[in-house]
Amino acid sequence: RAPFMMVLHTKKHLLSTLSHVHINQPPPFNTHTHTLTHFQHQNTMSTQKIKAASDLFRRLPPSQLDVNLNFALQLLSPRDPDTADELLETIDCPLKKRVCPETQKEFLISDNNRDGDSYRSPHTNNYVPVFADGVRPSGRLRELEVLANKLFADYTQQYYEGGLSSAYLWDDEEDENSFAGCVLIQKDASGVQGYEKGVWDSIHVFEVTDNANGTANYHLISTIILTIGMKQGKANSKLDLSGYMQRETEQDNVKFSDFQRHVINVGNMIQKQENAMTEQLQSVYFDKAREITRTLRDPRAGTKDLSKSLAEEMRAALANKRR
Repeated sequence: RAPFMMVLHTKKHLLSTLSHVHINQPPPFNTHTHTLTHFQHQNTMSTQKIKAASDLFRRLPPSQLDVNLNFALQLLSPRDPDTADELLETIDCPLKKRVCPETQKEFLISDNNRDGDSYRSPHTNNYVPVFADGVRPSGRLRELEVLANKLFADYTQQYYEGGLSSAYLWDDEEDENSFAGCVLIQKDASGVQGYEKGVWDSIHVFEVTDNANGTANYHLISTIILTIGMKQGKANSKLDLSGYMQRETEQDNVKFSDFQRHVINVGNMIQKQENAMTEQLQSVYFDKAREITRTLRDPRAGTKDLSKSLAEEMRAALANKRR
């Protein structure tokens, strides 16, 4: 299992501007300096590989993220297992569902609630399949996690008119008042209004840092994966319109009255972030696609030609009638 906060810090590093790291040559016969320089060089090479892979995945179809990620891991794992693990933690894939055997309720899974090959259920705090040694939140944080699941279930029903949400929290090993977590939301509209596939996935990973003075810092990284697929015509031609967007935001020195207030503060950030990203998806993916389509073929051109033809026929008919 990855160390605490590794997922969040890896994403944070990739979203920031990467600067070139200049490594000085070690002095002769200095083993310690040579080892340190070699480690820095390996770290820089790993960062470059992850950055290149992230740029590549942003250009590939989001609907095929799982397949392409598996191909990349198969290439990396034998040669560079550390980079493969880091890539797995960096790239967000479309969400999947599991059923809790104890409650028969569905829950969403991701790398954030995985331990080994098992996934922790937010309904019972147990792993599926059973994994007794799996990491679980502390008692107070588990109570906050239960509250978060209730609030985000209501949020999903109100803003998505249905769907599924799951929230997971984990402790900060260095500060008992600080923690991190993720909120997963999925709206599946496949089969509705002729769409073969229509899925909206929201993945929000956040960090809450207590400043020990009644304020806290919040750091949020949000990813939205939109997948739309439909068949058209007698030939069943397929149309795939998918999008992948990731954004980051922070709020520092935010006042909170009690421990439960963190869920409300994070929820407000997620709501604001989702609204902004939805508008960007609308303008970038749909409006831009419509604009490109119109430059290739103006759908109004046929209507203009038809109107012109009808007008000429009416003139001819009137001329014949006068005669």
